[in-house]
This record gives sequence, structure tokens and C-alpha cells, in this order.
Amino acid sequence: MKYVFYDLETTGTNKDWSQIIQFGAVCVDENFRELDRFESRCRLKTGVVPEPEALIVNNTSIEKLENINYTHYNLINDVKKRIENWSPSIFFGYNSMNFDEEILRKTFFKSLCNAYATQLEGNKRGDILNVIRSSHNYNPSNLNTSINSKGNISFKLEDLAKENKIEHEAHDAMGDVLATIDLAKITKKSNDYIWTQILKTCSKKDVNDFITLNKNFTLNEFAFGRTKTFLVTNICMHPHYNYPQCYDLSVDPETLLDLRYGDLKVRIKEKPKFLKTIGNNKHPSIFDKNYFYKINKSTLSEIDLYQKRSNQIQSNKEFKEKIKLILDEEYNERESLKSQEDILAEESLYFGGFPSNKDKNLMEEFHLSSWKDKYLISERFDDERYRYFSKKIIYEEAPENLPNEVFNKFHKQIGEQILTMDNVTWFTIPKAYKQIDDLRNKYTIEKNNEKLNFIEDINIYIQKMEKVYSATKFL
Repeated sequence: MKYVFYDLETTGTNKDWSQIIQFGAVCVDENFRELDRFESRCRLKTGVVPEPEALIVNNTSIEKLENINYTHYNLINDVKKRIENWSPSIFFGYNSMNFDEEILRKTFFKSLCNAYATQLEGNKRGDILNVIRSSHNYNPSNLNTSINSKGNISFKLEDLAKENKIEHEAHDAMGDVLATIDLAKITKKSNDYIWTQILKTCSKKDVNDFITLNKNFTLNEFAFGRTKTFLVTNICMHPHYNYPQCYDLSVDPETLLDLRYGDLKVRIKEKPKFLKTIGNNKHPSIFDKNYFYKINKSTLSEIDLYQKRSNQIQSNKEFKEKIKLILDEEYNERESLKSQEDILAEESLYFGGFPSNKDKNLMEEFHLSSWKDKYLISERFDDERYRYFSKKIIYEEAPENLPNEVFNKFHKQIGEQILTMDNVTWFTIPKAYKQIDDLRNKYTIEKNNEKLNFIEDINIYIQKMEKVYSATKFL
């Protein structure tokens, strides 16, 4: 199976609202021989307020974003085509499950593309960051590392690249991709056991099959710069999320198995936590039981104890049923407290269901049609979110094709969103000015004239945006 290593640079950190401004990817075979690559930048979308800190981190100037004759819509459609051409593949990133994959999903969703493109058509996905963490935990000598200011091992891509003499252009999409590939090569060469294991858990089906085949298995969790390793056994699937729910065998089940339902419901939230959730669609760091026994140097008596506890859990159907009922009840309690009234279309990927076959076909028709015809197609979607997204795309890309009243509606809505002083989830012009002021003070103290000029260009751009959208109150 082919591997695709990819990375994104964005205007900010909010996964619902930030815009992709650079995409880089390299497709390789199983021996890491390059088959194809794609790299491109695009200009800022109309109405997107960039986070100054993000632009500084990825070294993307306003001039670079303005002087590109390649739009966000062009970029996303080209990325979509590349993914289709590379399928089936395993899509790898670095810390991609927490950021890149979510950004890409939500961008595809808002761009009338298949939000789950890296998981369908035979595709799978993985995260090299967690592979590196698990590999280092198993055999620290496989990779050179450094210690950060908090006294923990640094798994930042740029730090690992430096320590392992990997050429790396940090915070550049293609630079990050090439460094990630080199780290993957090192891992596969130095620890084939880890690489082979992680390839078995790159899809939900693979994870579920692995758990079915392995009565007891290892789970790695990463928090606060540390790796924690557990030996677990499966209890059940979550009744709504379909995530495997597993028992931590370091916790003695003797005091738990016979608890009444109400008492168990209280205990499940207390420490030590005995219930572990496996994110089966997020490339979990799970391995066979030998991984746990090796790093813990488990004795035969300890192995026997873990097996005894596992047998106790697996043979107690009543206990497992109680866990299932508790999870179901907790889910219903949370859902009853939820209100979807304030959820905007941009934030609704996981709330509004999947598109109908009719809407899927209209999405393809929309992409293939002229800008003149796109508006007519936008009116035919069943799902109001796709009617909204399609018109917003036209507003951003070819506004002259919108009726005046529709254009004015979008212009006013965006103006109200980005000019608001309220504490909203998206990045606004007032937030931008605050960040600019903070950065200006910082770089003045540091006497960093280059960064000060960088910030001033962003400030001028934000001022222009403010002027354009301040007029919306008169519409």
C-alpha cells in the first residue's frame, strides 16, 4: 500500500474557521520511494481574518498571500483530485489526528467535497507523532532526542530533525513533510516491530479486528509530555460512539465486579480510572501484550495476575452490561443538555448528518459547472448547509454571479462576524488588533525590526478589511 505524507499551513488554530494557505504532500511506495508530490499556496479568502501569530510561525507574509493568482477553492479542488489519484493509500501527518486531519475534513465539508476522503475508497490514516512516541517508549536508543524546558523529552518535529541531523525547513508544508518522511524511515529501519504494528491500526476496521484478535493488549496514552502504558482488555463498544471500552488491568477488579449499578456509576468517574476509551478512528497507539511486558519487565507472577484479572472481566457478563448501560445513560444525559441552536454551519460537520445521494451528485455538478450556473445549482441542495456553503464559495470566488440581495446578505453577515467585540469562537478584527499590539510590544523590546515590519504589513491588511466591512452596517 502507498503512503502519503502531508502537511498544512493555516491562518490560525481554530479547526472550524481557520483557512488552509499551504498544502504539501509526497506519495511514496512501501519502501519510501517517491511516486508523486504536490505543493501549493493560495491567497486569503474574502472575509478571513488571519491570526498574526500564525503567519509569523509559518513565515507567511501578507505580500505572499495577496500576490498569488490561485484561490483557496482552486487549491482544495486540486487537493481533492490528488487524493483521488493516490487512493488507496495510508495518509500520514505529524500530529495530524489532532489538527491537520480535522482542518482538512472541515475544509472539504465547507468546500462541498467528501469530508472523509482520507478514510474512504480504501484509504487509511496514521499519525507519525504517536508512532515516534511509542517507538521511543519501546526502545529509546532508536532516535536521538532532547529535553525541553519542562524537563520532558521534546517530540517537536524541528527538535527531532535537529537531533537526528535531518534537513528541515520548519513550518513550511513541504519542509515538514520531508522531515516526517525521514523520521518514519528511521523508525521503520530501527524498529520494524513498531512499524509493522502501527500499520495494523490505521482504520476503524483494523483497530476493531486487532482488539478482537488480542484478548489483552497494550495501550499508550500521551499527556503532559509523558507516555503512559497500560495493559487492557476489551469490555464493550460504546453504545453510541462505537469506540471500544477497555479495562485497565492494573486496577484490581475484585472491588468493582459486584458493585450495584448506582455505585458503579459513581466509581467509574473516580481515580484510579479503570475504563479506557480507544479512538478506533484516530490511529490509536495499541500493540500486542508483549510490548507492555517488555517495557515493564513483567515477571511470570505479574503476567499470571494480569491474565487472572482479564479472565474475571471477560467472564462477568453482568459487569460488562452495567458498563454499557452507564455509558448509554451518560450519553443521553449529555445530549439532553445540548443545544444546537447556536451551532453555525461552519461548526456543524459532526451534527448535521451525511449528505444525501442527491446532494452528493449536486456537489460534483457544482464543481464542474461554470460560475454562472453554480448559483442555480446552489438553490437545488436539500441540506440548507450546502445551499449556504455553495453561495459562500461564489461570494468568495466570483461575487459578480450572485444576485445583489444575496451578495449583500453575505457581506453583512461576514462583517458582523469579524467586527464583533463578543467572545466568539472565530478570529475577529478586534482580536487581531489585540494580538498585533502584543506582538509589537514584544518585538520592540527585542529590537526585532524585521518582525516589526512583518507585523505592520498585517496591521495595514487588517485595517483595509475593517474599512471594507465597516460599511456593512449601512446595507
